[in-house]
Amino acid sequence: MGLLVAAVVVVVDQATKQLALELLEPGRFVPWLSDAIGWQLVFNPGGAFGVAAPHWVFLIVTVIVVVVVARSLPSCQTVTSATAYGLLLAGAIGNVIDRLFRPGGPDAPAFGGGEVVDFVAWGTFPRFNVADSAITVGFVLLVLGLLLEERAALRAQRATAAQDGLDGGDDA
Repeated sequence: MGLLVAAVVVVVDQATKQLALELLEPGRFVPWLSDAIGWQLVFNPGGAFGVAAPHWVFLIVTVIVVVVVARSLPSCQTVTSATAYGLLLAGAIGNVIDRLFRPGGPDAPAFGGGEVVDFVAWGTFPRFNVADSAITVGFVLLVLGLLLEERAALRAQRATAAQDGLDGGDDA
């Protein structure tokens, strides 16, 4: 389930970025739902919220996310957690594709220095894309999924303890 979610979201992310590149003029705001919510094509050489860091940091973070997801996904106990890991994986991969295959600014390194295509405009909030949204939603779902899994494990533990109490507890 998680890998399917990741694959679909990466395709949607890259398709919407390509659409934004073809239809939007860089820097020009196009209202959609209101004067504050719309589309604005910008290129982000940094991380979340435009935080500056060396380009290799983003590549290392992506590798870490891929390793964590690869190790965690097989042991997911809920669809929520599997979906969350899939979204996190898709977000990391979607943005690293931009860094690896899209052009960067004039001072960008030749490898891994491409700029991420952002195009969703929401007031003064930094511009973002489908991959960014997937990371945010994936993180929230992961926290919820892990809480649900922990809660289910506690219920199972209590049920086992209660059953042991009914059996007389003569394990000796």
